[in-house]
Amino acid sequence: MHRYPSPYNLDLKEKIAKFRGVRKEQIFLGVGSDEAIDMVVRVFCTPGEGSLLITPPTYGMYKVVADINNIKVISVPLTEEFQLQEKKVLEAVSSQTHVIFLCSPNNPTGNSLATNSIIALLEQFEGIVVIDEAYIDFSSSHSLCCLLDKYPRLIILQTFSKAFGLAGIRFGMAIAHEDIIAIFNKVKFPYNISKLTAAVAHKALDNVHLMQANVKYIVEQKQRIIEELQKLPTVRKIFPSDTNYILVRIDHAQEIYKKMASEKGVVIRYQGSKTHCKDCVRITIGTTEQNDLLLDTLKKTVVEVEELCNGCA
Repeated sequence: MHRYPSPYNLDLKEKIAKFRGVRKEQIFLGVGSDEAIDMVVRVFCTPGEGSLLITPPTYGMYKVVADINNIKVISVPLTEEFQLQEKKVLEAVSSQTHVIFLCSPNNPTGNSLATNSIIALLEQFEGIVVIDEAYIDFSSSHSLCCLLDKYPRLIILQTFSKAFGLAGIRFGMAIAHEDIIAIFNKVKFPYNISKLTAAVAHKALDNVHLMQANVKYIVEQKQRIIEELQKLPTVRKIFPSDTNYILVRIDHAQEIYKKMASEKGVVIRYQGSKTHCKDCVRITIGTTEQNDLLLDTLKKTVVEVEELCNGCA
């Protein structure tokens, strides 16, 4: 550990390339995918002049990084079914809009964006299109890495924080055309990936079957939770999910969220302030024991909140 780590981790990139079906020259390694997001903005956007486009509801880090770098943010909301409005996106961009950020599967909604809509933007938008695939291993859809050779302005973001369950090592990547990756490698800090992070990432890639088994388990547990939620009369809608969480529209969502967190110690995420997410909560899938506790707590809290609200009425 008294030696500095490798600045490029070519052996690690070789394993990732084999796993994802790309070339090692197409891979940039970062401190989580957040570093890759920052890299995209710093390389392709001009502070004080440029803009980037996002499609809310979406991952909040795109706007955070834009604000830090003094980049204007253009927002074109998804439809109420959380799909792209590609015509409106293309109408909203200007000559100073150099990047479009798309999250698929989307955070916080859980669904995948239609591939034909993404391709429409790749065909017609002259700037960089970034697809954040943080949750791709939970999805029934394939990664869009298969489009990289056809669309040189496409950048795919991925991470080890979700399906691999390794958020603590802060390890992510951008996968793109070799020319883009070459620029990223010139701009990044020399030793951004520590030896400890690289060692754990190596071990994870040597045991991909464990990740895949865990994903299968989570998907099965998700289906069990969906079936239980469907029995609750206060649940208005369960949105399609290609992730390890479910977006649920439920009566008294904010009250349920607060009561579960403060009184029961079980935290779900209230999403009601986000675009098209009125009365929605996001429920993350855990272990069998955690999911049992979640369901039991949610069912009891729903009854308590209903009685309270009826009493107030």
